Amino acid sequence: NYLIFFQQKNIIYCYKGLVGKISPIIVHISMILILMGSFYGSVFGFKAQEIVPKTETFSIQNLLTNQYIQIVPKFFTRVNDFWITYHNFKIYQFYSNISILNLNGNELNQTTLSVNNPLNYNRLNLYQTDWNLIGLRIKNGQNTLSQYPLLKIFDTKNNVWLCWVPHSNFINKGVIFLIDNLQGYITIYNENGNLIYNLELNESWDILHKYTFIDIISSTGIQIKIDPGISIIYSGFFFLIISTAMSYLTYSQIWIVKASTMYIIGGTTNRATFDFELDFLKLTK
Repeated sequence: NYLIFFQQKNIIYCYKGLVGKISPIIVHISMILILMGSFYGSVFGFKAQEIVPKTETFSIQNLLTNQYIQIVPKFFTRVNDFWITYHNFKIYQFYSNISILNLNGNELNQTTLSVNNPLNYNRLNLYQTDWNLIGLRIKNGQNTLSQYPLLKIFDTKNNVWLCWVPHSNFINKGVIFLIDNLQGYITIYNENGNLIYNLELNESWDILHKYTFIDIISSTGIQIKIDPGISIIYSGFFFLIISTAMSYLTYSQIWIVKASTMYIIGGTTNRATFDFELDFLKLTK
């Protein structure tokens, strides 16, 4: 199992497991790659966060990083739809169907984002991060469509939104809408806090005037990120894993010197001392 590397008239040098000896070199190379990738990504990458209402189009504006060199790609993104799935009356997953548009408004890509299911497009990563309810669409008896803002009243896991809809131009007379999900249900209270109606989408109610509950306006949170150094970092970790596996290989060396009346045998190893002693005893026999 030993490879003879050097042999003269009365000297022999042999070894095995040379790969285990060079593993520290690969470790240092991998660390350099990881540092280079981190530096390259921190200089030329960026991260942005956008909160966009459903059906709206946006471009990258709200940058979360402040760097001297930032190359922000020029394109538009349209939020086609946003919805939430529930399981046992709790949020299971939320989705955003988006389209990537060029500067002329032509669609380049369309996909559905969800938590842990991002979009990767031309080294650009789009993540589903957050959501919110921002308004109600209500139609009156004259078929006039109006929008009313929603206010989130509790900053807890149990999300609740509140909306005040006046009966007329006098804002002190009206009803209170209460919403705690995106399933299309709302609860209506009068100005004294008494329950009046439980409604679903496209249902109507009549309090002084006839109104129809048309839609809940939602917004989605999308994080846009580009990290040009990520492939270099992954390469560094790959070599780090390889070098770790290689470091478990034993590197052993043996010298044999012929003296005038005897042989002098010596050796060394970096691990697995017991196995090396067995090899050494076999050689001396």
